[in-house]
Amino acid sequence: MKRSRGILTPALWSLALSALWPAAASACSVCMGATPKTGEAINGAIFLMLGFIFAILGGIGAFIYNLAKRARSPLPPHAEFSPLTTVQEDIK
Repeated sequence: MKRSRGILTPALWSLALSALWPAAASACSVCMGATPKTGEAINGAIFLMLGFIFAILGGIGAFIYNLAKRARSPLPPHAEFSPLTTVQEDIK
């Protein structure tokens, strides 16, 4: 009971403050009738940031795909018999 009371009290205070001071609870200037250019600029910025996120995630995915593809491929002929394997055979 005590825990729910700790969560409920700040919620009630914020509700009471927004009811007593409605100017603080109004929307941003773009929603309240700013110029159309401002809204277009903000939309462009949001899509640019999303584009960067998708580009970075795509690059990480391509890198992982490349690593998996290289792990499945056989070794080239010149790398199959490295000096390390011949040294290990000489020790036996």
